[in-house]
Amino acid sequence: MKAKHPPAFTLLELLVVIAVIAILAALLLPALSRAKSYGRQTRCLGQMRQIGLATLLYAQESGDEFPRSQHSAFVYHQQTWGFGLLPFLGYGNVNGASAAWGHILNGLYRCPEDRRTNDWSYGLNVYFELGPDDDYRGAPKTWRKLVQVPFPADTVSFGEITGSTDHIMAHFWQEGGTPEVSTNRHCVRSDYLFVDGHVKALRFSSTYAPSGRADLWNPYRGP
Repeated sequence: MKAKHPPAFTLLELLVVIAVIAILAALLLPALSRAKSYGRQTRCLGQMRQIGLATLLYAQESGDEFPRSQHSAFVYHQQTWGFGLLPFLGYGNVNGASAAWGHILNGLYRCPEDRRTNDWSYGLNVYFELGPDDDYRGAPKTWRKLVQVPFPADTVSFGEITGSTDHIMAHFWQEGGTPEVSTNRHCVRSDYLFVDGHVKALRFSSTYAPSGRADLWNPYRGP
């Protein structure tokens, strides 16, 4: 007596199965991609929150002053914010040429959506480094100290950047300077850290508009 074999797939049935799998993959892959992108943005938000908390702790130990960036730190013989914040981020003394620094620069200081390496993903708003002798247009005030910022919840301290420096020259924008901000790192938005320590994902136009309708970078709000 011959053994019975289960009927095999016909070619048509096999093609139908392949087509169904292809349709399911087409439906699921974009959702998975969005989920991964959302996860990377969530990580970026978390890293910026750490930077914000470290900045507040730094100010407590530094006479309420903001850290400086490459824009002015060397002139004043101070560390740039990237190194100055390290003790408040759980790191000790780190040499800029060490492997540990490379790990930090490409880890905590780099957004997971930023495809570059060995470059800053975040930049300090230079408004907080300006002194009375700096040549810039705007209100004749300085905001070196946190207490001097009138609206800390509505003033950007750090943004995501496209350049290779660690700061954002927002005080030049009204003069025609090109914003060094990565405006669409997370789809049509980027992450912004505010002086009070909170972080938001916003369209760049919500933080700055050349017409003057919005400027969350300039701490000045007076006439």
